[in-house]
Amino acid sequence: MKKVFKCIGCFIRIGSILEHIIGLVTLGWGKTMAYKVARWLGYSSCHCDQRRVWLNQLTCKSYSEKISIL
Repeated sequence: MKKVFKCIGCFIRIGSILEHIIGLVTLGWGKTMAYKVARWLGYSSCHCDQRRVWLNQLTCKSYSEKISIL
């Protein structure tokens, strides 16, 4: 059973799925709204991409993506 979850884990990426669901619910304005709320609360960024990568690494340990901070 563990082997099945290990194989499926890299196909099911929680962070990417969640990002798409948020995009559907907010009609494509998810990152823009998150950034505005983060700025309103005093943060420099919403860290959406870092959160997506972290969630993807929960299901797929070999998942790696470099995030460039502008």
